[in-house]
Amino acid sequence: MVAVIVIITALASIYLFSRGDIAGRMAFSAYRVVHNREYYRLITHMFVHGDWMHLIVNMMVFWSFGNFIEELFGYLGAAGQMHTPKLHLLMVYFGGGVTSALLSLGRNKDNPYSLSIGASGGVASVLFTSIFFAPWQMIYLFGVVPIPGIIAGVGYLFYEMQAARKANDNIDHRAHIYGALFGFLYPVLINPSFVRMFLNSFSQFPWL
Repeated sequence: MVAVIVIITALASIYLFSRGDIAGRMAFSAYRVVHNREYYRLITHMFVHGDWMHLIVNMMVFWSFGNFIEELFGYLGAAGQMHTPKLHLLMVYFGGGVTSALLSLGRNKDNPYSLSIGASGGVASVLFTSIFFAPWQMIYLFGVVPIPGIIAGVGYLFYEMQAARKANDNIDHRAHIYGALFGFLYPVLINPSFVRMFLNSFSQFPWL
């Protein structure tokens, strides 16, 4: 499932690099969603990326943590703790992207020039679902510096909140925050007993 999403997203994004007209019609526009009812943009923006770096980083992170979540959900499904695990994987990814877009509606609904592209909200959602289930799993910053997931997650949110407050770039940092929060809360929404699993992970530090 993860591989299929990565391939489709990569092919679509690469094609759209040179088709700004189509990319513009797929980008998330709060103004057009609210005033023109172009609801499809809530999802299609996830298949558009600004450049190679934007695409590669998003798909690498999604590939790494998406495969972990897909395997974990399969295990939870076999154990009877989760039904339709593949559907839940889709919900984490696309739900994070759609939620991050929906929560941005109020801020930009009267700005016809505000456009947002990329799967970052969905990727952040997958990352934080991974952190929920494996908070002490190491995340390698820049591919070399190991940091426990829960600590990396807190640092990520702190950085995104500071960046969102400054708002001096063209990155929708709030979408990253909304996606991350959705991904972290999603396991609790589908099975409240997962809270105990998360809390129990703090009673057993992996290095003790």
